[in-house]
Amino acid sequence: MTDNLFPIDAIIRSRRTSMLVDKDRPVPTELIEELCELATWAPNHKRTWPWRFAAITGPAQLRFGDTIAEAMATFGDEPAKVEKARTKYARTPVVMVFGSAVGDSELRTAENRDATAAAVQNFMLGATSRGLATYWGSCPKGANDPVAQFCGFEPDTTVVCIMYVGWATSTVETPQRPAANITFLEK
Repeated sequence: MTDNLFPIDAIIRSRRTSMLVDKDRPVPTELIEELCELATWAPNHKRTWPWRFAAITGPAQLRFGDTIAEAMATFGDEPAKVEKARTKYARTPVVMVFGSAVGDSELRTAENRDATAAAVQNFMLGATSRGLATYWGSCPKGANDPVAQFCGFEPDTTVVCIMYVGWATSTVETPQRPAANITFLEK
């Protein structure tokens, strides 16, 4: 590792998955818009612009939790897990949902998901640089379509990430990382 760090290096290394947020401090709509705009600078093969964004706040968070809980119950999840889902999306001021539009082929659909995952990373790095904590969660099994519909996404949208967002109240310890496993091919 070099001692000559670029400003982005520090942001990347300081970004942590964390739910340690001020639940009562709202995140301004303008800031969410700004972060979503940063997300759209992600690499995107064939310029399909596949990412879809939904910001869920206030009472809508509990309705979102009910939507997911009902899908989980239908899927056969344990009742305790289903009940927890009803309120867990109200733990932070904002819940972001990132969806990926279906492509015109299986390959394009996969490329769209990759581009959306890169957009999520852009959002998270931008959030970190502004003092926000983020937590990338997955869509529960069986809940993709109800979540996409709740968010107003097109049919067949894949939910790539359900992210908790809020103002960080403390820092999280940096875990050790293994060395990058690189294969150099010269001939």
